[in-house]
Amino acid sequence: MPAFIILSYASILVLAVTISGYLSYHGLLQSAGEVTLPLVVFLMAIILTMDATISYFRSGEKRYRLPVFIWFVAAFFSVASNFNFLYSNFMREDVTQATVTRQVEVFRDDLVKTRAALAGLESVRYATTLRKDLTVELTNLRDQINDPLRPGCGEECRSHMAEIERILGDSITNLAVPPIGSDLSVVNDWYERYKSAAEAILSTVLHTTDTPAVEALARRIDDALLEYDSAARVLISKGGLDALPEMSDISLDIEREANALLPEDGKVSHSNIDPTLGRLGEIVYAFQNGFVERPNLMATFVSLILASVVDVLPFLLSFALFGKGRLEKNVRTGIARGSGERRIIE
Repeated sequence: MPAFIILSYASILVLAVTISGYLSYHGLLQSAGEVTLPLVVFLMAIILTMDATISYFRSGEKRYRLPVFIWFVAAFFSVASNFNFLYSNFMREDVTQATVTRQVEVFRDDLVKTRAALAGLESVRYATTLRKDLTVELTNLRDQINDPLRPGCGEECRSHMAEIERILGDSITNLAVPPIGSDLSVVNDWYERYKSAAEAILSTVLHTTDTPAVEALARRIDDALLEYDSAARVLISKGGLDALPEMSDISLDIEREANALLPEDGKVSHSNIDPTLGRLGEIVYAFQNGFVERPNLMATFVSLILASVVDVLPFLLSFALFGKGRLEKNVRTGIARGSGERRIIE
C-alpha cells in the first residue's frame, strides 16, 4: 500500500505540474514573450522539486520550512499566470465590449462638445449670417429676373444687386446686366455667372478670418463621428480594442486644433482614451480588472480557485500522505509475552 500511495502521489504531482505549466505558459506569453518557455520550465521545476522535497523531509522528520517558503514564492507566480489565462478567457468578450462601448461614448461626447464650442465662435456666426443673407438675396434676384412677363434685370433687380454688394462689401464688375426683355437663357446664364462671382467674393472675405480653419475642423469632427458612430461598428469593422489608439490620437488632435481657434475662456478638454484599456491577457490588466474594477466577481472567484487548485492540491497532499505515523511499517516495541503474561523467548 505505501508503494501505491507514493506512486499515485508522484503521478498526481507530475500531472498537476504539467497542467499548471500549460496554464502558466499561456498566462505569461503576452508579458514575457520569447522567454516564456524557459521561465515556465524554471517555475515548474521549482514547484515539482519543492513538493517532492517537502514530502521527503516530512517522511524523514526533517525541517521543511525553507522548502515551503521557496514553494510559496514559485507558486505565487504560477497562480498569478494561471489566473491571467483563465480569467482572460472567461471575460475577454465582455470586457472588450464594455470597454469599447464606454470609450466610444467618451470619444463622441467630447467631439460633439467641441463642435458646439466651434459653432459658437463669433467668426462662425458671422459667416453663417453672411451666407444666409447672400442666399436669400440671390434667390430673390433669380426669381425677379425670371419673371415670365418681364424677364431680365430692371429696377427691382438692381436693388437686389445693391443689397448683395452691401452684404459682400464689394462690387461685382465686368458682367453685362441683361436688360428687361432679354431671352431667358441669356438671363439665367448671366445669373449663374453673377452668383459664382458673388460666392467667390464671399469666400475671399471669409478667408480673412479663421472661418475656413474652423469649418475644416468641424468637417473633420463630423467625419470622425460618422466613422465611429457606435460601439457595434467599432467592434465589427475597426478591430474593437485595436481602434482605441486611433481614437485617442484623433481626440487629442482635434482638442489641440480646437483650442488653437477657441478663445482663452472657451478652451475644451477631452477625456483621455487609454489604449491599454481592456487588454486582458497580461497579468497586470487581468488583476486590475478582476480585483479592482470587478465587473464579474463570480468569474474572478472561479478563475482564482481553478488557478490555485493545480498547485495547491499536490502541496496539501504532501502533508496528508507523508509524515510521522503515515507510511511507516508497524514496528512492535517492548518484550513479547504470551498468555499469563509469560515472557516469550524467540
